[in-house]
Amino acid sequence: MLKKDWRKAVIWLVFMFFASLSYAQYVVTGGAGSPLRAEQTTGDSAERIEVYLVYGMENVSISYTSSSSSSHQWYRYRTKRLEAEAVPCVQSGTTSTIRDVEAGCGYFVEEGAVSRYVWIIDYSRYLPSISGLGISDTSDPCSGLVLTGAGTLEPIYYYWPNTGTRRELPRQFDVTYQTLTYNSEEMTYEPGEETAVIEGDLFGTSIPAPLCDTEIRVSGDAFARHFGHEGTWIIDQYQAAAVDAHIDTLLIEQEAPNMNTSKTGYCAPATVQFYAVANVPTAALFNWVIYPEGEEDNPVVRFSGEEIDYTFNQAGAFIVKLEVSDQTTTCRVEDEVRIEISESYLMIPNAFSPGTTPGVNDEFRVAYKSLVSFKAWIFNRWGTQIYHWTDPAQGWDGKKGGKYVQPGVYFYVIEAEGSDGIKYKRQGDINILRPKTIQEEYENVQE
Repeated sequence: MLKKDWRKAVIWLVFMFFASLSYAQYVVTGGAGSPLRAEQTTGDSAERIEVYLVYGMENVSISYTSSSSSSHQWYRYRTKRLEAEAVPCVQSGTTSTIRDVEAGCGYFVEEGAVSRYVWIIDYSRYLPSISGLGISDTSDPCSGLVLTGAGTLEPIYYYWPNTGTRRELPRQFDVTYQTLTYNSEEMTYEPGEETAVIEGDLFGTSIPAPLCDTEIRVSGDAFARHFGHEGTWIIDQYQAAAVDAHIDTLLIEQEAPNMNTSKTGYCAPATVQFYAVANVPTAALFNWVIYPEGEEDNPVVRFSGEEIDYTFNQAGAFIVKLEVSDQTTTCRVEDEVRIEISESYLMIPNAFSPGTTPGVNDEFRVAYKSLVSFKAWIFNRWGTQIYHWTDPAQGWDGKKGGKYVQPGVYFYVIEAEGSDGIKYKRQGDINILRPKTIQEEYENVQE
C-alpha cells in the first residue's frame, strides 16, 4: 500500500470511529407521561450531558445504543465523574439498559475517548407552589413590574461530570396581560394581549409595564406544562400607571401654484394643529410648550389639553414639546417635533397674457413664500385703480367689471412683510400681452 493511501485509510477509520460515536445516544423512558430532555450541552466533546426530567420514578429506565460495541459498562455519579460507581445493565446486542435508576444522579457509558452523560431529575418533586401573587414594592410602575408572592419554587440542579460544577435548570413562566400597542402608521393605540416569558427567577425579573388596566395571569412552569400539571395564578385587577404618547400634526396651509417650494420649511403664516396620541385614560394630563430652537427658557406659548392649534408667523426653527402624565403625575413621558418656518421671498413678473393660454401665465401673480401681510394694487396709465387684493396666493386675471382690459402697460404697487421681518415695497410696470387675432369686448378704463 502506498504511503498516501495508508494515510487516507487512517483518516477514514478515525472518521468512522467518531461518526459511530455520534450515533450513540441515550433513551429515557418511564414515569408518568413522556420524559422531557430539558437541557443538552453541545460544547466540549469531553463533557456532553443531556438532562432529562421524568414525572415520578416508576419504571424509569435508560438505554444506550452504539454501533461499535456490544458490551457496555455503566456508571453513576452524584456530583462528579471521579466519584462514579459502576452499575449493572442488561445488554442486548449493541444496546444496553439500566432499570434501577435514581433521581438526582448522572449516568454514563464509558466508550472510547468521548463520553456522554445523562442526568435524571424527578420533576414531580419540583412542582411550583405559589400563593399571594402580587406586584413588588420595588417595581417601577412607569417602566416595569416585578412579581412577588409566597410559596415554593425550589431550584432544580444538576452537576457537570468532569468539574463537579453545579448548574441550575431554569424554569420558564408565561406572564400574560392586556396592554396597548402603538401603531405608527395609523397613529393609534390598539388593544391586545401580551405574553412576557420569564426564565429563571419568577420573583426577580421585570416585565414591561402594561399601558391599560388589566388582569395579570402567570402560568407554568414550562416543565409542568409538558407533564400536564401547569399551574395558573392571577392578579385580578392591576391599575396601570405607565403612560406613552406621540405627537400627531396637521398643517393647515393654503397651497398655491405661485408659492416658492425651493425654500425649505413651512410658509408663514402656518397654522398647525397638534394632537396628543396617548394611552388614555391612563394618560390624563397633557402639557404643551412651544419655543424657538435652543431657547427652551423662552417659550412662545404654553397650553394644557390634548390638542392645540398654533399659527407660526416668524421664520426659524421651533420645538413643540408634549409632556404627558398619569392622574397622579407618578409617570411622565415626553415627545417633541421640530417645525421650521421659511424665510420670506417675493418675486414679481413683468408680463402676462390673460385669456390666451388658460392655466399658463394667464394671471398676474407674484412668486412668494412666508409673507405674513400682503397688499397689491393695479393702476392704469392714468392712475385709475383697477384691482386690489390682499392674498399673495391670489392674483389679477386682467379683468375689470368682468371684462378684459386693453392690452398694454399697467402699473402695480405691492407692500408686504415677511416672516423674517423684511418689509417689501415694490412698484413697477406690468405688460398685458394679447394677440390681435383675439376679438374681445374691452372695458373702457381710461377715466
